[in-house]
Amino acid sequence: MESSILCTELYLRLGDDEILVIDCRAPTEWEHHDLHIPGALRMSPSEVARDHRMLPDDELIVLCGGTHDGSDVSRVCRLLRMHGREAVCLDGGLSAWIRGGYPTERRGRAQVAMPR
Repeated sequence: MESSILCTELYLRLGDDEILVIDCRAPTEWEHHDLHIPGALRMSPSEVARDHRMLPDDELIVLCGGTHDGSDVSRVCRLLRMHGREAVCLDGGLSAWIRGGYPTERRGRAQVAMPR
């Protein structure tokens, strides 16, 4: 069983300088659902694997999507822990966060200037 954090606990710690939320949902999931946890860093699992050394020395809280059994987020957390990082999975992922009524942000969209 992977270490996890409940949405309530993350909410109480949101804004803490010593945690970083990493949103590892696939690009298609971001296109379909562009809400995210405030301050979350968007990285694909392959980017996490490649760039884990560049992440700050914070506790890492990982959420994914894609698999109903949570195996995707478990793989990312295990990978980070194999490299000596403190990483936990968000219990229930973004769906549980939204169902719980916790704050979200919408991905910024480029604004198009209308011709005059």
